[in-house]
Amino acid sequence: AGVGEDDEDSEEESEYETDSEDEDEGRQMLKPVFVSKSERETIKERERIEAESVAQQERERARLEERKAETRDIVIETIRKEAEAEAGGGQAKEEQEVVTDDDDDEEAEFEAWKVRELARIKRERDAKEAADKAAEERERLKNMTEEERAAWELANPKGQSVKEKQKWNFMQKYWHKGAYFQEATDGKDQTGKDEIFRRDFSAPTGEDRMDKSILPKVMQVKNFGRAGRSKYTHLVDQDTTDWEAPYMQAQKQSGQRRPAAPEDFSKPKKLKT
Repeated sequence: AGVGEDDEDSEEESEYETDSEDEDEGRQMLKPVFVSKSERETIKERERIEAESVAQQERERARLEERKAETRDIVIETIRKEAEAEAGGGQAKEEQEVVTDDDDDEEAEFEAWKVRELARIKRERDAKEAADKAAEERERLKNMTEEERAAWELANPKGQSVKEKQKWNFMQKYWHKGAYFQEATDGKDQTGKDEIFRRDFSAPTGEDRMDKSILPKVMQVKNFGRAGRSKYTHLVDQDTTDWEAPYMQAQKQSGQRRPAAPEDFSKPKKLKT
């Protein structure tokens, strides 16, 4: 009987050990990670953050209460002014201060309007007459012969003289004055360029005022010392032909002398008699 009991106990112990081993194998173990002292969130730091949050909430609550009190005072003051105005039988102070003298001198305003209207009509009439005259002149020039046209141009030279082209400095940068918004126009007949657009845009500015021709050859490029610097000073004395380009290869092959084609001639057979 004792041997049977020992066997049963050993079987129970083996089953328990097997179950515990299965549980250990299915459990996921976390890898320990070291956290430096500067990155650890201590209790004092957490308490300090909570205290700051509470203080911020208190300040926000106090600010809202202050704004409510200000709004309440403004409403009370407005109601008091309206009550005083009604009790006095007049208008409010703000309404009394409004100036409504737009129609005090209607006759003078009408006379000024008539002057402006007459000036506008005169401008439009002059503009129409000038346009009709220019159209007649163009039609007359169109019907002229070459001799008559040459004589007319000699007798009526152009009003604008040809400006002499200024000489630019070495490596001077080009600035375009722009093609838009150059007309200061209030009406169709009041065209004219702004004074600022009549300036000389070819004048050197900034670094272009210095003489770059005295610099060393290596520095005579745009944006020297920068990543976007230009490779050449100018392309006058540079050969930029890309000999590896496909079209250059085709041109090279077409220029070569081709060998003679082999003769493909078969002697005809003699006719049978």
